[in-house]
Amino acid sequence: MKISRNWLNNYIKSKKSDIELVDTFTQLGLECTSTKINSIDSDIIVGEVVSCVKHPNADRLKVCEVDVSGDELLTIICGAPNVKDKIFVPVAKIGSKIGKFKIKKTKIRDVVSYGMICSEKELGLSDNHEGIMILDKTFKKGHQLKEFLPIEEDSIFDFDITPNRGDCLSHIGIARELSIIEKSKSKVKNYEYKAPKLEKRDETLTITIENKKCLRYAACIIRNVIIKDSPDWLKENLESIGQKSINNVVDAANFILMDLGHPMHTFDLDKIKSNKINVRVAKKNESIITLDNCKQKLNSDSLLICDGNSPIAIAGVIGGINSGVDEKTKNILIESAYFEPLNIRKTSKSLGLSTEASRRFERDTDINMLIPALNKLAFLIQNIAGGEISSNFFDIYDKEFDDFDSNGLLLPHILREISFDINKCNDFLGTNISLKEVKKIFNSLYIDSKNKDGKLICVIPSFRNDLNREIDLYEEVARVFGYDNIPTSKTFNNSYSAIIDDAKDINNQIRLILCSKGFYEHYSNSLYNDKVLKDFNTFETSQIINESSQDMKYMRNSLMPGLLKAVSFNEKRDQNHFKLFEIGRVHSLIKSYNKEEDNMGFVWYGENNQHWNSKFTADIFYAKGELLSVLNQLKISDVQFKSEESEFSEVNINIYSKKSCIGYLRLLDLQLKEKYDIKEPIVVSEIYLDKINKNVIKDFRYQKISQFPSIKRDISILLKKEIKSVDIINCIYNSSDNLLIDANVFDVYSGKELDKDSKSLSISLTFQSNEKTLIDKDVDDRVLSVLDKLKTRFSIVQR
Repeated sequence: MKISRNWLNNYIKSKKSDIELVDTFTQLGLECTSTKINSIDSDIIVGEVVSCVKHPNADRLKVCEVDVSGDELLTIICGAPNVKDKIFVPVAKIGSKIGKFKIKKTKIRDVVSYGMICSEKELGLSDNHEGIMILDKTFKKGHQLKEFLPIEEDSIFDFDITPNRGDCLSHIGIARELSIIEKSKSKVKNYEYKAPKLEKRDETLTITIENKKCLRYAACIIRNVIIKDSPDWLKENLESIGQKSINNVVDAANFILMDLGHPMHTFDLDKIKSNKINVRVAKKNESIITLDNCKQKLNSDSLLICDGNSPIAIAGVIGGINSGVDEKTKNILIESAYFEPLNIRKTSKSLGLSTEASRRFERDTDINMLIPALNKLAFLIQNIAGGEISSNFFDIYDKEFDDFDSNGLLLPHILREISFDINKCNDFLGTNISLKEVKKIFNSLYIDSKNKDGKLICVIPSFRNDLNREIDLYEEVARVFGYDNIPTSKTFNNSYSAIIDDAKDINNQIRLILCSKGFYEHYSNSLYNDKVLKDFNTFETSQIINESSQDMKYMRNSLMPGLLKAVSFNEKRDQNHFKLFEIGRVHSLIKSYNKEEDNMGFVWYGENNQHWNSKFTADIFYAKGELLSVLNQLKISDVQFKSEESEFSEVNINIYSKKSCIGYLRLLDLQLKEKYDIKEPIVVSEIYLDKINKNVIKDFRYQKISQFPSIKRDISILLKKEIKSVDIINCIYNSSDNLLIDANVFDVYSGKELDKDSKSLSISLTFQSNEKTLIDKDVDDRVLSVLDKLKTRFSIVQR
């Protein structure tokens, strides 16, 4: 939601800077950013081109001498086709900014440029970028450009509004929040538009509401309007927040929408032949062509605005093309209504159509803003498009129905009353806020409160439809009081269910391990079609009753189809090697019971031979090595790989731990590669995490890091080729005490100067103590002990 600061000033002004407001809005729970528009740097000045010659080394560039003060000439390279001498131009000097771009001294084809001659688009004044901006002689050379331009600088705040705060999808909504910051209610409390008195001019119109999904429907008629372009002020306001200008009547409706947050719609009255408005639900297979010229097929839940019985708009979403306002329109009908939020949400989602109106209706609107918004729009249209407003406004609003809807929620015309206990609030927040301070907070939120039996009875304003429970008021108190002002507690109380269980902790460990090994995590849809269900196992799985499509009909019984779809996608985009993993839930149907289990899927794809030291080939051996490394890091005991026959693959290896099968490793066969449209080598594996969790050794031991420095010694030894390096390392550890913390072979050599049955090993030894700094004698004694042991056992020769 984009909000103009200049527009906000109509309600409440703030002396705070943009950065300060962004910070305070965010602390209130309204995350936002800000940008400047129509802002021209003070270092962009008026200059006169005194000479303009062709660049000696470029056909399309010119070298200009620009006088910027009467005694200062700047050499500037320019490629604009309309640059010439004896013209006044805007000049961006070195150090000035155009947007986020800072002007610097630049050498272009061996000629140094000391600034930039600007176009209108570069200055943000228009979309014209065909040439530089040429100024008339009224501009004074050497003066700041912005002194002569009739533009108003503005700041645009871009808010990321959470779904519960539909009241903030307007300038008046943000102004209410700003009034909390400024501690001033200004013009935003109980907003009412005072409409001028109208001459007596009655209209006849029949309005019928057939369905209570529309709780209120108001309208007024304006005759003899003139459809034309909007005035500049209206265009500029809408364009500043990213809205496109259409015509004066439609722009006026969009302006009030962004101003007050209540969506309204304008109909061409002459196209409503029956002079009857009927609000009803759609019939089976009914359709309408909307303003975007698309035919929309409706379901029986969709609410329609009809001309008698013929639909002319989808309520709360978009109008129909058969009643739209165009350049021939003379008489208009303005609709201002309240629609059930859930119905608008369902309709918008089923049509795949989200509009500015539906965004607000589905988050709930203020039913008491309906008439003030209608009044303000009617008189705005009269002001910019002429016409006569009917003196009788139609308002179908039955307050005699029950106070609660079918879901047990209070209907919007009833102001909610919530009992608030200050002691419970302080216990919940960990604060010690006084009752007087809470009353002041509620007053800033336009919540009336009164004492009753030691509690506050809070009357919630109609525009805050997100406040339904006492705990909602706790949140309001916390955000206005300031989260940073809540003291840190030394104790902590929480539900046991909020503690991460071991299974989730293992999943997080696995993610860290795999990412460190070069895997990318993938997330795929948990719903499959029946064509892939039998590709990797034979488990039956649950079927979705009301599926959204045939491709999302069954709960998945394996992670592999989703991973293979990702492989095919990346292969077509020239990714020649990668490794993917996914951790997710799979399902199997046992009689009528749906069993859920956590699995982990792996994919090794392609081949990389581009670097001598990082070769990768997707084969069984590479994949087996990585799987074994992962399982060892998780302390899975007794891991075994057994090749077994399978109907799913010619090369199938089942993975066991303590006689329990914990997964499989397969080379994807040709048939499945063709089915998933994969050409290069690929190995897949799926591990059953629930079985792994039973075998994980959970008693990890952690060792304190020594504060004393370590000492390294390298030794080179000559020994027979048949002696294994691991035996040498084990012997080294056995021949020393705990001061030896690491022994590592870093070089193996055999060559002509050595006997053909001999080899040379170079080994690095690291010593460290937890109690003191080691001296040379401590280390040398232990190195000699190691060498003596190696000579005795393996007859090695020190080199």
